[in-house]
Amino acid sequence: MSLYMLMQKKDYEDISVKEICERAGVSRMSFYRYYMMKDDIFINYCDERFEEFYEHIGEIEAIKIEEFSLEIFKFINKYRKQIKTLFQAHREFMLLEQLNSYARYVFANSNSRFITVQKNNPVYAFFMAGGLFNVIVYWINMDHPISPEKLNEMLYTIASKEN
Repeated sequence: MSLYMLMQKKDYEDISVKEICERAGVSRMSFYRYYMMKDDIFINYCDERFEEFYEHIGEIEAIKIEEFSLEIFKFINKYRKQIKTLFQAHREFMLLEQLNSYARYVFANSNSRFITVQKNNPVYAFFMAGGLFNVIVYWINMDHPISPEKLNEMLYTIASKEN
């Protein structure tokens, strides 16, 4: 990803569409055929990763919420470096917007029991996406990150009925 490579050397705000096109070896006309602005590159990248994640989740039968969140953390960990770069560019809001969109999609299209129970609750997807976003921000910004499994365990000690 040309924008990502440029962000390793320059601040996001200082990168022009012209530089992105030169790095990618495409014309500005080609760029604007697919994108309106450079933020759209991140949105497209997030959408592609979500499709990959959603396909993976769809292969797991009768997934429980604890398994679902663990799979999210494993997936985020896989793209940790790219997400950290997004945060360094002060574009965290883009991840939150995408998580809100994906959560609504998952809740509308899933047959999982933990989701169907909340299907008619209009705030549940936003609540889950917002909480997940904040956990991801905390986790990505840690100097010595913990494993996805440990993070998931920590999350479920909060909701444990034993507390």
